[in-house]
Amino acid sequence: MKRYIAAAFLMGLAACAPSDRLIAPEGDRVANATVALKNGKIAERLQSADYILLGEKHDNADHHKIQLAVLQNLLASGDVVVFEMLHLKQQPAIDDFLKGDLPYSDLEAALEWKKSGWPDWNYYGPLMATVREKGARIMAGSLPGKYRTLQEPVTTHSFKPLGEDKTADLKEEIRVSHCDLLPKEMLVPVTKAQIAKDQFMASKLAEERQSGRAFLIAGNGHVRKDRGIPYFLTQLDANASIHVLGLIEETNARDLSDPFPLYDTLWITEPAPEKDHCAVLRKKFGKS
Repeated sequence: MKRYIAAAFLMGLAACAPSDRLIAPEGDRVANATVALKNGKIAERLQSADYILLGEKHDNADHHKIQLAVLQNLLASGDVVVFEMLHLKQQPAIDDFLKGDLPYSDLEAALEWKKSGWPDWNYYGPLMATVREKGARIMAGSLPGKYRTLQEPVTTHSFKPLGEDKTADLKEEIRVSHCDLLPKEMLVPVTKAQIAKDQFMASKLAEERQSGRAFLIAGNGHVRKDRGIPYFLTQLDANASIHVLGLIEETNARDLSDPFPLYDTLWITEPAPEKDHCAVLRKKFGKS
C-alpha cells in the first residue's frame, strides 16, 4: 500500500509538472541513481549547468548516496564543491587533505567532526574523498558558529533583499522547524543568520567557480529557488545556468502542492528512520 501511494503521488506530480521540470525515475531510487545520471534528461540537464545545487535532508543516508553518485558521474578536474557543513576555520585541514598532506583516515579528526553537530561522518566523508579523487576542489560554505547576531555583512557583495513576504515565510518556517521552542526574541536574529548564510554560500559559489562547474552540498531549505541560495546567486552571475536538485522524502513531498517553483528536479526517497526531532530540541533548550 505504501509503494502504491508513493507511485500514485509521483504520477500526480508528473502529470502536473511543466515540461521543463524533472522527476527522478521510480523503482529503487538509489540503485538507479548511476543509470539516471548517465543517460536521459536528468544527466543532460545537470551536465549543461554551470552551478549544480544538491539538496538533502541531513540525516537521510539515501540522499548522501545519490549526492555521491552525482559527484562520481559529473565531477571533473577544475570543478569546485562547496559544503554547507564546513566552516572557514576548517579550510586549512581541507587544503592539507587536497594536497595529500593529510590522509583521509585523519580527516574526520582534523575537522573535529564529532563536535560539529552534523550527522554521521560516513555521510559526508565519501563525498570529500570523491572530490579529491576527481581532482576538484572543496570549499567551506559557512562561517564558524551556528547562530549569531550579525553585526557586519558576511560578504562584500550587495544583494537585493528577499522582501517582506519571503522573509516572513522563512521566519515562520524557522519557528515551526524548531517546534516553537526558539525564544521569540531569537526568531529575527536566526532568520537574519540564515539569510546571511545563504548569501555567503552564493558568494563562495560565484567566487570559486573558475573554468569548471560549481557544486553545492546543502540542506533543501538553503537550495530553494524562491528564497534560498539561487535567489542570491543569480544576482552575482546572471548569465550562468543553475540547476537545483531537491532530495525529498516521500512524507515531506506530499506536503508540497507544487514543488517545482522550489526545485528544477525532484528526487523522492524513502524517509529516514523516524526521530523525535522536537524532543532533541527540547533537551537542547532545556524545556520539558
